[in-house]
Amino acid sequence: MIQLSQASPARRILLGKGALAELPAEVDRSGMTKVVLVTSSTLAHSSQVVSQVELLLAGPHQATFTGVGQHTPRSAVLQLEDLLEQTGADGVVSLGGGSVIDGCKAAIHDRGANTIAHLAIPTTLSGAEFTASAGVTDDESRRKQGQVDPESAPQRVILDPAATLATPVNLWLSSGIRALDHAVETLWAPEQDPLTSFLAQESIRRLLKFLAECKQRPDGLEARHGAQIAAWWAALGLASTTMGPSHQLGRILGATFGIPHGITSCVFLPATIDYFAANRPALVTPMVDPFGVSEASAVGPAVKAFIESLGLPTSLMTAGLDKEELPHFLGLVPAEWHQIVNACR
Repeated sequence: MIQLSQASPARRILLGKGALAELPAEVDRSGMTKVVLVTSSTLAHSSQVVSQVELLLAGPHQATFTGVGQHTPRSAVLQLEDLLEQTGADGVVSLGGGSVIDGCKAAIHDRGANTIAHLAIPTTLSGAEFTASAGVTDDESRRKQGQVDPESAPQRVILDPAATLATPVNLWLSSGIRALDHAVETLWAPEQDPLTSFLAQESIRRLLKFLAECKQRPDGLEARHGAQIAAWWAALGLASTTMGPSHQLGRILGATFGIPHGITSCVFLPATIDYFAANRPALVTPMVDPFGVSEASAVGPAVKAFIESLGLPTSLMTAGLDKEELPHFLGLVPAEWHQIVNACR
């Protein structure tokens, strides 16, 4: 059988403490002359990293857009498109988590990806900066729609742990569980890409280590940087393989009911592993060693215990879903996954 291995669209990745200082040189190398900085309103009001990036962008900086919220509303993408047109931007710098980065991908795609360069400075562990896909939520239906365009994805990524210090600890840790979700679902993906499978196993080991250290010392730059590298490796699977039930269920729960992406992974990942361990244990066997357990049936409980040790929720109700909304949610879920959802009550 012939297999296909696909790489991330990112062409240059700068990583390490102090990497943010290279932003002006990267902007110059990419040919950007008119740049719009895109970030979240929360980051803009709670951190100095936004003003720091604005200063680094200097002359090319045309405007800062802070309108992209959680789950990337379509209305915000349209506003960003208008701003890109008004400024004549030929470059976008995304500073934030997955929603911000996805919003930039969507707006660049709609404006014409070949005319606007994209550089990302992620502040969470979502991995969106390494993929060609973007999810945008319809404001009225609250359903998320996806698109894939390698040309709109960041060609350059700066992973500086110091730029993540303003990210709330629970958001940082839950986005790390999202990265763990990427690694796990890479290992049982139908493509069975040997490169991303190898990196996924190592990513699991590193995420377990560095997320625990981040919990103990939230301002520790070495642990944050270690988690960034692990999330990068996990995201290579996200970029090149088909994600499974944990991601699909998370997309429904997150967009429709306003639950953050990382929290949806905290809820569904252990139950999804349990489901496969019971029904297709061979798919879970490659996770036994990286999670440090003796058999496939022990992986799910180990993941749940780890998530709880980080102080994160592992049930639908503790994640914020009202009990009255459960029937609505189940109505949106394929019948074969009801077993997974029921285990998360």
